[in-house]
Amino acid sequence: MKLTCQAEQIHAAFQIVGSVVQSRPTRPILGNVLLTASEDGLEIQATDLEIGICYRLPEVNVSETGQIAVAYARLHSLVGYYAKGEETIELSLEGSNCLLKTSDGQFRLPTSPAEEFPVLPDFDEGSARVIEAANFKEMVRRTTFAAHRERHRYALNGALLSMKGKAVRMVATDGRRLALVEKKTQAEQEGELEVIVPTKALDEIVKVAEEEEELSLCLAGEEGGQLVAKTSRAVITTRLVEGHFPPYESVIPKEQDKKAEIEPARLLAVVQRAAVMTTDEYSSVSLRIAEGQIEVTAEAPDAGSADVKVPVTYKGEEAEIAFNPYFLIEFLRVAEADQVRMEFTDGTSPVLFRCGKDFLYVVMPVSRQ
Repeated sequence: MKLTCQAEQIHAAFQIVGSVVQSRPTRPILGNVLLTASEDGLEIQATDLEIGICYRLPEVNVSETGQIAVAYARLHSLVGYYAKGEETIELSLEGSNCLLKTSDGQFRLPTSPAEEFPVLPDFDEGSARVIEAANFKEMVRRTTFAAHRERHRYALNGALLSMKGKAVRMVATDGRRLALVEKKTQAEQEGELEVIVPTKALDEIVKVAEEEEELSLCLAGEEGGQLVAKTSRAVITTRLVEGHFPPYESVIPKEQDKKAEIEPARLLAVVQRAAVMTTDEYSSVSLRIAEGQIEVTAEAPDAGSADVKVPVTYKGEEAEIAFNPYFLIEFLRVAEADQVRMEFTDGTSPVLFRCGKDFLYVVMPVSRQ
């Protein structure tokens, strides 16, 4: 194997695949990246056995094809020193070493047998489903913040991805709140796909998908236990979350008799300020909703108190609802709309926020007793 490329290009690729390289690998080979040089350029692969990434660099000049597995951390660090300018580097296999040549010297790194590197599944073009990358990235951004972070609720550690016909839906919940986004694909999709994708894998897909391109998805592995996502430069493979996603549709309120229209950016600002006055013991903020305004308050004996107001379009009985402020903040940060509609019944029932026609958020109030 022998190739030359811009240090900046390969360094950027290493940063992408490096997120799945184990710092303390359970198997030595998992601390390596697999470099495959061919007539089509260079492929860089990394995996932690849960998520695998194959990133392509077609602009690399390959003079000898071949394949090597080399320690990620050392090679990444070395290349990083030469990535700040327009430095050209050369990588080659010399005996059992990876030889890195630069303008001021050379470095030899030991390699591992390439055949020991885990084989990532191929992408099945025949069963691929396609979605616009911009829509997919928006769906991830607006849902995964609501997913559960604790390992003991494994089925909630990912987002439910459903594709049927032209409809695409993504849902995430931690049992106390739920985020749901719906989109349409340009083309009709054959069959139905419904899987739970780990949030980390969704984040990796978002990092490699360009806004203007299409993202292709297919299942792989035994009984379809893996999802493979393909972009113009990368293929991401992930094990799917096992288990059953909760019947989330039953918790979305159907009839709420009170509705308020709010500017999400203004509500975000006042909730953030009020949250400064919360503590671990006194961790909620209260929204007092009346005609024309929402008054946001918080109070903690050792922290102080907050009382801030924001305009609202609302007619009806005055109501007061207490929330975990960060459940509101995380939603409002991704609302990205001129107005959101808040629908509720009282201070103890689930509150529904609607943002446009394709994004809704359900959050449970907290008791202030």
